[in-house]
Amino acid sequence: MTETITATVTESTVNPWFYIAIAEFVAIIVVVVLYFKEKHNHSKKNEIKQKFGNREIDFGNVMMSSFHAKEVYDELKKKCHPDRFVGDEHKTEIADKLFQEITKNKNNYKRLEELKQQAIEELNIRIN
Repeated sequence: MTETITATVTESTVNPWFYIAIAEFVAIIVVVVLYFKEKHNHSKKNEIKQKFGNREIDFGNVMMSSFHAKEVYDELKKKCHPDRFVGDEHKTEIADKLFQEITKNKNNYKRLEELKQQAIEELNIRIN
């Protein structure tokens, strides 16, 4: 009879498979949470792609804008300021529109170069 009592006591101790089952349960929960989190991130990426489309990125313009846009902007804001054309209403109006565009695109080198050419043609000014 004592043998059956000791056998029952040892069987009632915690089985190592119980810990393995708990670890598996936790691992499954972690995988499910990461899956839904990643799915949510993909939806944000798709939202951004839809918003901006599949436009090509002009890395040359990005690099030029990073290092040279301020120089072109400073030159254009001085040469194309509407106060420089006080006597001529037509040029003042053109300069005002150009100046607004220049200010709006002050970090876009490619657009600043286009505006520079437009200023040379429309305002008849010399820009280096």
